[in-house]
Amino acid sequence: MSDRPNTLGERSDGKTDSTVSTDHLLRQAYWPEDTDALRELRQAVFVEEQGVAQDIEWDGKDADALHALLEIDGRPIACGRILSDGRIGRLAVRKEHRNQSYGTMVLAKLVEFARARGDAHVYLHAQAAAESFYKRSGFRREGAEFLEAEIRHVSMEMELHYKDWDSLLYPVRYPQPFSDLVVAQARLARRELRILSPRLDRAAFEQQDLYSAVRQLLKRGRMSRVQVIVQDVPSLIARGHGMLELARRLPSAEELRALKEHPQWKGETLIIRDRDSVLTRSSEDHAAAFYRPQDRARAKTAVSRFDDLWNASTVSPEFRSLSI
Repeated sequence: MSDRPNTLGERSDGKTDSTVSTDHLLRQAYWPEDTDALRELRQAVFVEEQGVAQDIEWDGKDADALHALLEIDGRPIACGRILSDGRIGRLAVRKEHRNQSYGTMVLAKLVEFARARGDAHVYLHAQAAAESFYKRSGFRREGAEFLEAEIRHVSMEMELHYKDWDSLLYPVRYPQPFSDLVVAQARLARRELRILSPRLDRAAFEQQDLYSAVRQLLKRGRMSRVQVIVQDVPSLIARGHGMLELARRLPSAEELRALKEHPQWKGETLIIRDRDSVLTRSSEDHAAAFYRPQDRARAKTAVSRFDDLWNASTVSPEFRSLSI
């Protein structure tokens, strides 16, 4: 099925019209609650304007897709969807609202959906005439042109990277992209990194990229500091861990403490970067994780709570036996 990007109305020279409305609403749409709005828009653009057959347009996959819908004064203006396998499609903008960046906005929203659920990549079948539009958004072409719905198409895809990601994500899936965002917290830290984790679980914390980022942070100067609080010391000692090794080598810069029980700690994982970024994961609902960079109010609360737990924690005898 064609992604029909020529209905996006983006300019081929890479520029966009400066008259984008400030009254638009770009949101996630839900099937079947928003069926009428999505059907009316796609019927007008694809079936009536482009002549796409009804049985091709309505392929039975909408109920399982994530949809983005842009509205102005309650009227659907642009839409798109992403399937569970990461395929983006059905991008459409009404004819009278093209050349105003709405297609770009909807595409970015769909990629945001993919990031939030931890997709490693997204892909699409783009009409050959709109290849440049997708390239500007970070997609790359794969293979030769082919015919789809009697229109020339090219396959395009984009890898999704999180290790330097610094934008809001909620919810965040575990183990990915949660584990990559742990690395992002360390890589982007300027001076301080605080880690609260019951057992520094393998998926999130046993990563060479994380160890490298922590080492680079600690090399920046005397003001750099990494604090780690854990609960399950015996299992951590038994299996060994890169964070333990770093604490052994750099005891004055990376401090590792144990806290078995505390009324303020329910077993969740918390990573705080400096005093403005928070990554957290609930112990009870693993899907209830979020990443909030540049959120000083939330980070201030998290730092205060972490410091209370830090003051209640101790250096475990097992750590001392490792010369930490």
